[in-house]
Amino acid sequence: MKKNILFIFTACFLFTTSCSDFLDEEHKTKYSSEYVFGTPEGLKLAVNALYALQRYYANDTENATIFALERGTDLAVTNGGTGNFYGIYDPNYLKPSAGQVGFMWRTMYQIIGKANEIIAAAEDLEDTPSLRATVSEAKCFRAQSYFLLYRTFDRIWLNIQPTTAENVNDPRDFHAASEKEVFDLIYEDLEYAITNLDWVSDEAGRFTQAAARHMKAKAALWLKDWDTTLEQVEEIEKSGHFDLIALNEVFNAGDLNHKEALMVQQWSKNPGGNLSNATPKGNYYAAYFIAQYRTEIGGTAEYACSYDNWGYTYGRCLPSPYLFSLYDKAKDKRYQEYYIHQYKNTTDKNITYGSATVKPGDYFPLYKNGSINKNVYPGCIKYGDKWTRTASETRSYKDVIVYRLAESYIMAAEAALMKNDQTLAKYYFNKTWERAGNDKFTGVLTMKDIMDEQARELSFEGDRWYFLKRLGILIEQIKAYAGDPEIPASILGRNNLPANPHFVRWPIPEAEVINMGAENFPQNIGYK
Repeated sequence: MKKNILFIFTACFLFTTSCSDFLDEEHKTKYSSEYVFGTPEGLKLAVNALYALQRYYANDTENATIFALERGTDLAVTNGGTGNFYGIYDPNYLKPSAGQVGFMWRTMYQIIGKANEIIAAAEDLEDTPSLRATVSEAKCFRAQSYFLLYRTFDRIWLNIQPTTAENVNDPRDFHAASEKEVFDLIYEDLEYAITNLDWVSDEAGRFTQAAARHMKAKAALWLKDWDTTLEQVEEIEKSGHFDLIALNEVFNAGDLNHKEALMVQQWSKNPGGNLSNATPKGNYYAAYFIAQYRTEIGGTAEYACSYDNWGYTYGRCLPSPYLFSLYDKAKDKRYQEYYIHQYKNTTDKNITYGSATVKPGDYFPLYKNGSINKNVYPGCIKYGDKWTRTASETRSYKDVIVYRLAESYIMAAEAALMKNDQTLAKYYFNKTWERAGNDKFTGVLTMKDIMDEQARELSFEGDRWYFLKRLGILIEQIKAYAGDPEIPASILGRNNLPANPHFVRWPIPEAEVINMGAENFPQNIGYK
């Protein structure tokens, strides 16, 4: 596979203790600070390091931050393990000192800080198309990070100044930026990228014009800027570079750089990934969304894991009955293509299963002694990996799709609906709806239709929590649908979230409030 976007200097670049120390310690790698920040080639290396840092964020094994919000939606049955309290909105743990809160804030601001340095350094170099492309990638990282922070915390500090040896100790003006200030910067950064990036890149995994347009379309929804969303999606569509592909090909490979994908996070076992010159540690996506079936076969034993059942799994975040109720199970191919519904006894022995016996080659029943067995609960196989790991490996090196055309179309359908353009809304809605095998939608499209299609197509792809929050219905949906009533521990959020309405935003990390000063940047309302 490809994956050549990471370089040997990455760890030094990303984890310097201070700017002044970094500028002084030039010989920790073969790249000096003058080269990195003083040449176009060096700045491209610096941007490469941002890709590594973004992947480091996805590989947060201690806190499972990237999965936290997946667990807290109407589509999920959250099932124990690290970060489970985000799924059940437990007030004893969802607080300013939580590890996930601090990790997201720190890592995104680290990306922003490095992006600021790259953007500023480029101002002193000769202006060329290549340099503008490098700056565009840095601006995409900055826009993406601020967008994530704003949607999660509601109140964020906005900073576009690089940290230098001269200003590292200067006082900072800490205050919460207005919505206008945040989105003005996001729009400005993405418009620069749209102007200066090609539609596709020769190197897989980099930001492109398509990814920048998709991000701008997504940001525009938060401002109810329907025209901008439609404009960006229309440009992506008419570019001729992208198209929906067969449903069984969207996630069914280790390399996911195909025509539907607008941005793909690259993973492989090649040296140079995840801030290391050695073989990088993979991610846990493949294990997270499929039930822990192996417990019924042999626990952690190698023979208990099989490709038939999608390999080693943890089963932390599983599809809810509400999600499955949204599919026409006879027509909608996504019900089968995106999920595993039963797990097989892959041994050559009978397995005692409560009062029943499961023979070799047979499937485990969902109910065990009259109760649902969450160890064989259905799972989502979008991240399932048979290609880059052995069946018993815990980590995966399968690519992760960050943005794809199907989401672009669903966003456009919403924007068109909000403009009361039924014809255009149905045009975009039917892109994913008919691709899945459903009959063409010809009725009156409603926001409920958009909500349900967003769930059917984009489940567990990272946006449902933000989608419901943006529409102002997160609490309503959790109260009605989160978890599975037959698994009592999974439905605690149905009461905990309505009782704690401030949980629709995360708390500002405790350490950051202390650093910025509570008088300058007080904690989000509802948190202590």
